[in-house]
Amino acid sequence: MSSARAKPKKVYMLYSNGNYGWEFANLDSLQPNGGGLGLNHRGTPWPDSMLDLPRGPWRIPEYLEKPKLIFDPTRKVQDIYSVDYFLFISDKMKRLLDEFAPKSCEYLLCETKFSNGKVGPRIWLCSVVDSYLNAVDVENSPLIRVTRGGGYMISGGADWCFLPNVLRGAQLFRLVEYAVAFFCDQTFKDICKEKGIKGATFRQVGFLKQL
Repeated sequence: MSSARAKPKKVYMLYSNGNYGWEFANLDSLQPNGGGLGLNHRGTPWPDSMLDLPRGPWRIPEYLEKPKLIFDPTRKVQDIYSVDYFLFISDKMKRLLDEFAPKSCEYLLCETKFSNGKVGPRIWLCSVVDSYLNAVDVENSPLIRVTRGGGYMISGGADWCFLPNVLRGAQLFRLVEYAVAFFCDQTFKDICKEKGIKGATFRQVGFLKQL
């Protein structure tokens, strides 16, 4: 029997490919102060610190009205778009999340239409709310620098050493110290490929530390 150690499990950042075929119709009307989506956009304050749980900068604000999106009828609709700290997702992507990451997200159904007046696709504003503090072994992740405020500054690479005892099997999650990004494991990446999710891209950033 081989004594070789198992390969460490990879961890990825989840992005969208940037091929957006829509625009906001009411971005400045969502909140009283014109703060857009609300995640530190245009200086909009948050009731809690960036590093505080459970709110932090990953919960959907109580908007004055639903986000309204105008789609270009000549562009194909994707299953996922990343905007600021949020995702905008199709019904297909939501079904995947409901099945494989049921406690990881919260949602708000958007209003959509095509610019030619036809009814638009069903699109959900999605926030990944499953967030973890101190889930990276910083001492063994040399490309991460910790700021005075406790956040992470990243200089690139794929050397992040994630702590499985903190993440407890999470497949889609955020790091409190780096809330702008969405992270997932290899299993979730493979599921997106298997289900034919359009628009999702992945970049390996690290691995789960072996126990």
